[in-house]
Amino acid sequence: LKTRTWMNIVIGGLAGSFAVMAGAAATGATLAPAPMILAVVLFLWTPPHFWALAFACKEDYRAAGVPMLPVITSEALSTGTILAHAVVLVVLSLVPVFYGMGWIYFVGALAGGVFFVWASLRLFLQPSVSRAWRTFAASIVQLGLLLTAAILDNVLLG
Repeated sequence: LKTRTWMNIVIGGLAGSFAVMAGAAATGATLAPAPMILAVVLFLWTPPHFWALAFACKEDYRAAGVPMLPVITSEALSTGTILAHAVVLVVLSLVPVFYGMGWIYFVGALAGGVFFVWASLRLFLQPSVSRAWRTFAASIVQLGLLLTAAILDNVLLG
């Protein structure tokens, strides 16, 4: 699949979603709204994370014959797609607050989300390898803050 379609990353994002659902199942919250939304958040996180990496390593992917989005589309389209995914991801990541997640989660999700969207916007406005690496790093920070905040929110606020 990796060498056949630019959708390889989108389809691969399902694996990360299943990890969230497995964790929810282990706690008995399998079909609760918050874990289901977090699973979709992780699914949505995967493409912009890996597309930023692919933008930074575009020539390596091209040489290997891997049709990542930044390899097969224009800079404007690939960076715009990264930005759009980041925005949707951040908006959706705030929805669990309406299903019981508390202020710790909200602050972590918002802070990480703003950082990731800001990096994605900068990449869109001035595409470069260095900005792609910063966007890639921002995606890791975003997910780390979101998941850490979810754990702390649950442990400290119940």
